[in-house]
Amino acid sequence: MSPTAAFARPPGFYDRTAQESAEATALTAVLQGLMARFGYQTVETPILEYADLFLSKSGDEAVNRLFSFEMYGRLLCLRSEFTPSAARLYVERFQHEPKPIRWQFAGPVFRYETQRSQSRQFTMLGCELIGPSGVGGDAETMGLAAQGLLHAGLRDWTLHVGHVGLIGQATDRFGLDRRLRRFVLGQVENLRRADRGRAYVDEQIARLYAGLPAAVDAGQADSADGLNIGQALRLVLQSADLGSAGSSRTSEDIARRLVSKGQRATQRDAIAAALDFLEQLTAIEGAPDVAFPALEALLPDDPGVRDTFHAFRAAVDLLPAYGVEAGRVQVHMGLARGLNYYTGIVFELYSNGVQLGGGGRYDELIRVLGAAQDTPAVGFAYRLERILAELRRDGFTVPAESVQALVVPLDEADDAEAARVAMALRANASVELYAPPTRNLSQVLARASKRGTPYVVIVGAEERAHGQVTVRDMRAGSQFACATADLAALLAGENGERTAS
Repeated sequence: MSPTAAFARPPGFYDRTAQESAEATALTAVLQGLMARFGYQTVETPILEYADLFLSKSGDEAVNRLFSFEMYGRLLCLRSEFTPSAARLYVERFQHEPKPIRWQFAGPVFRYETQRSQSRQFTMLGCELIGPSGVGGDAETMGLAAQGLLHAGLRDWTLHVGHVGLIGQATDRFGLDRRLRRFVLGQVENLRRADRGRAYVDEQIARLYAGLPAAVDAGQADSADGLNIGQALRLVLQSADLGSAGSSRTSEDIARRLVSKGQRATQRDAIAAALDFLEQLTAIEGAPDVAFPALEALLPDDPGVRDTFHAFRAAVDLLPAYGVEAGRVQVHMGLARGLNYYTGIVFELYSNGVQLGGGGRYDELIRVLGAAQDTPAVGFAYRLERILAELRRDGFTVPAESVQALVVPLDEADDAEAARVAMALRANASVELYAPPTRNLSQVLARASKRGTPYVVIVGAEERAHGQVTVRDMRAGSQFACATADLAALLAGENGERTAS
């Protein structure tokens, strides 16, 4: 293995050049400044957390995306997002504080992606609004997320909005048990994906019923309660492949599992009906004035469902008050975001088909993590690198921090004076002290010209004798002598002009 390969950067992780760092810093300052004007205070959470924090309510696939390791018998991981960490912080230290609580955050997160070409480290920046429930909090969060893109200068973007809570409420009329309801709702995004769709979902149902004894699948179960224990035990005796002499499962364990499967069997028609409904529901996409009437026509005539629908529409109707043009908003009822902790409105921001960020309402997560009472919350996060990539397409660039002056000692005897001059100038400007591999002035000037350094400050025996420095103006091609104080004023004035521009 070559030395280069031995110490290569791990796939999916990044270095940032000075230019890239300057751009990321500038964009972060814009977005965080906007959030601060909305009243969001900056908090920090650990890069390392216990893995359980990210597995609670986050979906079964979350464990496969964590960079995790065991220490002292506990499984830890690099944080994969900020919302669970913010919820934990609230439970530990803030649940008895007055609400609402507005927090913003920024920093690296890590997710294990199977494709080597995908990012495994990226920067998230966003906010959490803890306390308010309903329309106002939803609209503020979406409005702030959209305003961030406007303030960043991004021209081409859209806001996609859905509502997982409304989908769940509308599906409750099919009477599915808790596990089957979760299974069906977990297919929402699969139904809308072009590479999956209903055929893929039907395959998942077939797997769900795989291994179910024929007698159960044929409907030999009580219509109300599925199999009872006696029926299940008889099936155990008829099914030699259900266990073996060496199995740790008892006949009662197997019977109870069959009861559960029998209940699934009695709900197979209900699953199909629910999926038929969801297939129609997730197909609703478009501008609010088109999508909402179609959605209202499809929803059941249930007061709770209707109330949720009207609140959903009211939140979207508030977006123009936050400066979000109606033409930028698209309703996507197949939007679910793949995280089980969302309970209400969900949204994502897109530009040129690239998802730049998203969020939603998660009213149950804080209670699940140990809060003393139910606590509504809503939040979002940007993917900073993706926004930067889209801005660069529009010509966005930020000059990297440059050195204004290079102080050069001509001889070893000049080193101390050169250091004092550099320190005096650094009160008002960015100044580099030349550490020579060579004291060849021509080479030093060529280096300064190549790097775009405006001034070279020369300190030698003659300069020390007269209490001044020699300044080479690299842009004008001129040279003059002046006192250190006068040069400091010159650099301070130029620095002020650069800042104002």
